[in-house]
Amino acid sequence: MEEESLALMIVGGVLSIMGIAMNVNPIKFDEDLLGALEGELSDRENMLRNFGAQLRTVIGALAITLGIIAIYNRDLPTSDAENLLVSMGIGFVLLMGVVAGGYYRGFVDRLIIPPLVIFSVLSAICFYAGFM
Repeated sequence: MEEESLALMIVGGVLSIMGIAMNVNPIKFDEDLLGALEGELSDRENMLRNFGAQLRTVIGALAITLGIIAIYNRDLPTSDAENLLVSMGIGFVLLMGVVAGGYYRGFVDRLIIPPLVIFSVLSAICFYAGFM
């Protein structure tokens, strides 16, 4: 198995598993990532939490979609696979910028580390296999 094919399988598998985790229980996923809301929620807080859960399921579906694309294209010719990997790596760097930007724009009160770590590793895999 070539490096590009293996990288696409790894990236596709990780993205698919992440997407499934986001869709199985999006409220718990958010609570594990950001912390649970304390006390009894008002109707508005409950609505906003549920709206956030809906957005999480959409993000999860996009992760599954990218995972399927990566896995399905694992047998591309080397130059095409390299282009796909580099473009995915660039996308992951952009995604990390958006996650970090949420902190600097005041949307969250702390940097959310797990996605930064996951996408740093995935982008490193993509760039390594795509540029080698």
